[in-house]
Amino acid sequence: MKRLTFLFCLLLTRSLFAQDAFNYGLIMDDDSYLRIPAKPPVIRKFGLQQLPARVSYEAYCPQPLDQGKHGTCLAFALGYYLRTIMEARRLNTTNRVEINKLAFSPTYLYEEAKLRNDPYCQNGLRIDSATNVIQHKGIIPFSYLGYPACSQADTRKFRTMAMRYRVAESQRFLRLDDPVSEKVSKLKNVLAEGLPVVVSILMTPSFDQLNQEVWQPGQEDLTLLATKQKQLQTKGQSGMGHALCILGYDDEQFGGAFRIVNSRGPGWGKQGFCWIRYADLATFTRYGVQLYPPMQQLATYQIGGFKAAVQFEQKGMGEMGLHIDEAVSKTAGMLVYRMNKPNVSGDEFKFLINNDRQAYLFAFGTDERPNSDLTRLFPYSEKRPDGKLVDYSPLLGANTTVAYPPTNTIELDKNTGTDYFLLLFANRPVDSGRMNRTLRSAQGGRLLDRLQKTLSTESLIDFTKIRYEPNRIAFQVESQATGSVVPVLVLIDHR
Repeated sequence: MKRLTFLFCLLLTRSLFAQDAFNYGLIMDDDSYLRIPAKPPVIRKFGLQQLPARVSYEAYCPQPLDQGKHGTCLAFALGYYLRTIMEARRLNTTNRVEINKLAFSPTYLYEEAKLRNDPYCQNGLRIDSATNVIQHKGIIPFSYLGYPACSQADTRKFRTMAMRYRVAESQRFLRLDDPVSEKVSKLKNVLAEGLPVVVSILMTPSFDQLNQEVWQPGQEDLTLLATKQKQLQTKGQSGMGHALCILGYDDEQFGGAFRIVNSRGPGWGKQGFCWIRYADLATFTRYGVQLYPPMQQLATYQIGGFKAAVQFEQKGMGEMGLHIDEAVSKTAGMLVYRMNKPNVSGDEFKFLINNDRQAYLFAFGTDERPNSDLTRLFPYSEKRPDGKLVDYSPLLGANTTVAYPPTNTIELDKNTGTDYFLLLFANRPVDSGRMNRTLRSAQGGRLLDRLQKTLSTESLIDFTKIRYEPNRIAFQVESQATGSVVPVLVLIDHR
């Protein structure tokens, strides 16, 4: 009997110890991460010779809170920190009292995204589940549902309110096979776009127990990291990781470091924050997620003032010269450019696009054959080594340049005539499948007429409200223009 009592006490002690241990809360599942749309590869920041030496959003950050014994780090990083900073930036307030009042609820995000049979918020979240909730369902202010409140409220009654605080989109911006240097570059680039980001970190005890300004991983940390990375490479899973909100970077701090806020409260690190050197953070980071502000809440939601430029480059020949066809542009009601010289089957080229603000991009190719499809070129998908498709997002960040194709080229096929490349810049998604069906159902007549009919259901910007350059694709929409889509048509004489 005494032995049974001893064993019971031992088990109870272990149980209490487990409850006292910090619970991380990000389920490390590569398939979950890869289900998030990928950020289109960015070539460079438009208009910048180099990235700023320092970027910081700490002034917009709410008071650091402690997630306690719950597996809610991802709900804190995405919902409480990043979504709150997004709102503070929109309202242009750095007053900590005001920011704390407008903060968003990690409880709501966790409750809406959590797995079944998790009444005590212990099991953590898959990263795609959390991003799907904040994008499609939204989130509510902290003042309506505080923390912690696991399974203590019926979140269904808040869903109408939460819809007001949805984000435009979430994108993953790190590849699983990115080397450390590439991770550092990508992290700095996305941070320079205007908001913090959220990353996963493969946790070690030294980070968990940090009580100073900078985290410096040692050999024990690296050994533990190697074990977890091996599990990810062989199984695609490695138990639980930890989610962090990255507030910025500074090339001068500790030889170059990222600024992070943790969900361990003000007693962790230095008042809840710390620095992690560039290579150290990149070494321990596997996932990276970026959120985009709601288009309806941006000053740029109205497309008036939007600027963009497009450049076509032929392989081995450089930039392809072109000119505006003003007569056809006026007739078609859109910008229509023609290449100065004909091209022949087998010629290879790509196009580069930059834009001054957050916008959706859709690009299509077709030709004059009667039954030609409107083939979508951008956004695109690519096949992973395991055969699964990776979908890229059509949403571009502000002041970036992207290329299509990103590494290869487009090759002109054997069908001669005129090739048409249609680019659509928009402040909302475009139904490319519907457009293709409309084009195919438009019988007879010139392709240009069929394209006009295809675009007639879109809210196009009035051609007369667009200022353009005659010898290169570069335009700006007048500030008072209304509509949702700027179409640009490029014609190639294919011989």
